[in-house]
Amino acid sequence: ADNFPVWADHADAMHQYAVWTTLAAAGIGANLQHYNPLIDAAVAREWGIPASWMLRAQLVFGGIAAPASDKTFAPLDGRFKVFGA
Repeated sequence: ADNFPVWADHADAMHQYAVWTTLAAAGIGANLQHYNPLIDAAVAREWGIPASWMLRAQLVFGGIAAPASDKTFAPLDGRFKVFGA
């Protein structure tokens, strides 16, 4: 039971990803924006969100103005570690 909150966060992330990819497959653009706790109170006030809710993210979606550009990444050896292998 102690792990339920952690598992709930994992399930939340999987649902966000599933919705995002479903929208993309339908040709709908989406941008997942995670909330910063510093703005939680202001957002809750503005939109009438109950105090019992936890703000995690919002998924903004609509038309695609332009295709996403390619990303560049730092080499894996500088950002990914394997221990004990």
